[in-house]
Amino acid sequence: MADTPPDDLEAPSDEMAEIDDDELDDVDDHVRDLIDDLQDESDASLRSAIRYAADDYDVLFLREDVAETLSLPEREERAETLIMKGLSDPPQEGALFDFGTLDATMRFYDNVLVAHFPFREWSGIVFTFDRTEAPLVDLVHEQLDE
Repeated sequence: MADTPPDDLEAPSDEMAEIDDDELDDVDDHVRDLIDDLQDESDASLRSAIRYAADDYDVLFLREDVAETLSLPEREERAETLIMKGLSDPPQEGALFDFGTLDATMRFYDNVLVAHFPFREWSGIVFTFDRTEAPLVDLVHEQLDE
């Protein structure tokens, strides 16, 4: 079931502050710190934030200009696609057992960066950012261009 975007699209940190710390108990400290930093940011590059668990999800934030370009069915399809992409990367991979647990994945598209933070096997948070605005994006972009 999809939630409609919050009425106040100007305050991502307020909406994301609703994430209960107990939900992140088993999350690596470095990932927790990163999520906390993202929650505190009101950076213009943040496009959306979605929290999911099993077969349910909440749109925690959807930037106004992004919301205006998509119909409700398109928003739902996009959220479900982002979640499925994240679920396709299991926390443990047999051949990569010595790597440890997967803490995050990042996908770089031409215009958007998708950062996915699973915190249990079937739950996590996914953020999308404008690719041109994030410092990490600049660094990776430089490397990809070389």
